[in-house]
Amino acid sequence: MSSNLNEFKGTNVQSGFSVKSLFQCINNASASCKAKLSAINARTSSISIGDMFEMQMLMNHLSQLSDMATAVVSASNSALKNMASNISR
Repeated sequence: MSSNLNEFKGTNVQSGFSVKSLFQCINNASASCKAKLSAINARTSSISIGDMFEMQMLMNHLSQLSDMATAVVSASNSALKNMASNISR
């Protein structure tokens, strides 16, 4: 059964907006950063340049994922606010 999304029918069902997988990516990136910090902390010798670059890359990736999640949630909130405003008119 195909439905035309351009016409309104009571049978069209809209699923909710989910950012669960995006938050899971952020949790995984955070765990990677924590694991790298623990590995660096466990070594009593000096820190290598490679470890510093890897830690910087992990932190940059975490920052980008966090910014992306913030932007997605902000955009969805803005869209929902505009829809609610248009309905109340």
